Amino acid sequence: MEKVLTFTNEQKSLIWNRFVQPAKGTQEEANHFIEVCETFGLNPLLGDIVFQRYETKNGPNTSFITTRNGLLRVATTQEGYVGPPNANVVREGDTFEFIPSEGSVRHEFGQKRGPILGAYAVMHHKRFRPVAVFVDFQEYFQANSGEINSRYKNKNVWDKMPSAMIQKIAEVFVLRRQFPLGGLYTREEMSLEENENGNSGNADIPNQSNPAPEKQSEVVEHQQTPEAPIQQPKENAVEGVFILQSFEKGVSPQNVPFAKLNVMNKASSEVSLVLVKEKEEIIESLSHFQTGQELSLVIKNESGFNFLETFTLVQMEEQNVQVESSPEQAEPGQKEKQLVSDTAEPLEAFIMEKYEPGTTPAGVSFAKMYVKNIADNKQSMVFAQGQEAVEKTKHLFEGSEFAMQTRIKNGFTFFVKLEDADKRSA
Repeated sequence: MEKVLTFTNEQKSLIWNRFVQPAKGTQEEANHFIEVCETFGLNPLLGDIVFQRYETKNGPNTSFITTRNGLLRVATTQEGYVGPPNANVVREGDTFEFIPSEGSVRHEFGQKRGPILGAYAVMHHKRFRPVAVFVDFQEYFQANSGEINSRYKNKNVWDKMPSAMIQKIAEVFVLRRQFPLGGLYTREEMSLEENENGNSGNADIPNQSNPAPEKQSEVVEHQQTPEAPIQQPKENAVEGVFILQSFEKGVSPQNVPFAKLNVMNKASSEVSLVLVKEKEEIIESLSHFQTGQELSLVIKNESGFNFLETFTLVQMEEQNVQVESSPEQAEPGQKEKQLVSDTAEPLEAFIMEKYEPGTTPAGVSFAKMYVKNIADNKQSMVFAQGQEAVEKTKHLFEGSEFAMQTRIKNGFTFFVKLEDADKRSA
């Protein structure tokens, strides 16, 4: 296949420094990336395609991700191209007739259009018969909606522009079916969102849902079925002590907070990329740590990506164990007074949104309390550290209102005490 463009040595050096090297890519992977870009005419310097490399249980995995617009640009260079796909969204109330054997669609808008059913796309070719595809809306929306999948119901582009997104999916499928576009996959079909730099980032953050299913009716003429995406490892969870090597946080154009952590397993010295998405309290807490800090992490692998589920600070676990086991510790009343004086906040009223008890690898009991401040409606995460704190808070349930005093240390908010029952009744 003849190359569509050729990069200068200066441009190749820039691509290496800007995209490949920060992702810890090898020179061989960089040469492969350059070859794909030049062959298909996709320029990473213009955001047409991104280099993505991440660690999996079976070793590093590398993929090149483009967009619907990038894929369409490639199609325009192919022999037989006669124009962009004809695509639209089908809603309840429309007249819609899909004929797979002919690769044709008949679609008329209804006078009263209801919810989205799906989207179709038809693409013609100079030599071959038309190719038509139809994709089901609910399957992709359920997999990608931020309001459905995020803890705090953060809306993303699928919630705000569902028609545009399902139509893009249909267009991507028909482009791939009609033209030999190799192993190129797009953000839209892989459930990826843009990072804080738009298309130009060297790594993208996937949705926490699994990639959208590929269930659709289609006609494929004179075309082989493309290979499935590489990232299909079995989901698993790992818990252990890791050393923080780097931390980066940002907000996507869809206002979804995310973070990227490079951590080294203390036991095996294996370095991994761990992603955090939409967990604002965890992201904020992690931003206060310095490199070299030891953290106890629970990491879940989904579709080849490592996601952080929960974490605790190893140093705090050790300190807490020492305090609980020391025979010379102060009386309970004196200890509470000392905690209150340590950057303690005044008593405030909260609503419990979620209560998650747990135990660290060191055997220390703790609980994560996801609460909302009644006064300013601000959501936060409060740690109840140690058996005593857990016993005092475990009776709280979702939706309960209570007054609580907290203290802030090293960027974390810790439980100090609940307001006395007799004071609340008064």
